[in-house]
Amino acid sequence: MEYLNNKKIAFLTEMDFQGKIPENHPNFRTEFAWMYALNADHSNIHSYNTISNYDVVFVIFPKAITKLNSVGAELIYNGPNKDISIYETPIINILKNNNNKICIIQEGPTWLFNDYDIHTQFNYYNQLSEANYIFAHNEYDVHFYKGLFPQTKINTIPTLMITNDKICPPQTNNIIKDNKVIIGGNFARWYGGFQSYLVANEFDCPIYVPSSHCKRPGEDKVPNLHHLPWVLWSNWMQQLSSFKYAVNLMPTIAAGTFSANCAYFGIPCIGNEKVDTQNVLFPDLSIDINDIFHARQLASQLLNDNDFYDHCSHYSKTKIKNTVYANIDMWLTHMGNILNP
Repeated sequence: MEYLNNKKIAFLTEMDFQGKIPENHPNFRTEFAWMYALNADHSNIHSYNTISNYDVVFVIFPKAITKLNSVGAELIYNGPNKDISIYETPIINILKNNNNKICIIQEGPTWLFNDYDIHTQFNYYNQLSEANYIFAHNEYDVHFYKGLFPQTKINTIPTLMITNDKICPPQTNNIIKDNKVIIGGNFARWYGGFQSYLVANEFDCPIYVPSSHCKRPGEDKVPNLHHLPWVLWSNWMQQLSSFKYAVNLMPTIAAGTFSANCAYFGIPCIGNEKVDTQNVLFPDLSIDINDIFHARQLASQLLNDNDFYDHCSHYSKTKIKNTVYANIDMWLTHMGNILNP
């Protein structure tokens, strides 16, 4: 942690705003939490030429929009912030010439770049190969990047929740849990909502799902499925706090914020064992997401065994307070130990 004191840090992403993240920011999803914890300056990634004299620069490359078919994908232009032709420019080398340490943060699953055309796949690889550090979402992802880049320093950048009372409901036993279950995402390959929905039916109660860009036509007609509007993070946490159960059979191995958010309120969540937040906070509910049979068994056990439910709820709610996922000092110590030369 000491290494990060008084360090000048920048973040470059596809987002258009410039400046720092205030402590009352209403949309503290994980990348905003990282920037806040590091007191970092944010700029759009296309401003890379103006970034100089920083001790550490974190880069999150934009994800392209793709249109899948059975054997691959077609890139779809979706505005300047999704234009991955930026991979053709040696921005990492330019940043290294003007700053001290350059870190690339994983965006999306490790395999995402495989959907790009061959030229772009190599450009993406070349950008990552020039970085001083690569930060992955999970230990599972670290092994992937270590295989691609044996000489690069590769570690995790854990999901982080900012839980101050200005933006997050308190972690209290007074929150009334309604008899309802939330699934982690819509009926798309990315989220695995169909499988989560089938398992959630084991609870025999209303099923809810957030609405996202992955919401499919016809989802509104699925029996006993209620869609929550897409809201800012602080409103999302308020909505989430009242749920009793959660199912997140999301095959995409990503940052794991859903499991962490559920753990904060002690909502038992059945989910992907390869996601660090799920595995650490819900060890008894972490499964191979293709093991739907086991997922159904766990849902039935949570429903019918009060002691098991209370154990999973209490463990997650207590555990998260002493992890990097909700403790800024622990998170900064983790990052400082990695970045300290």
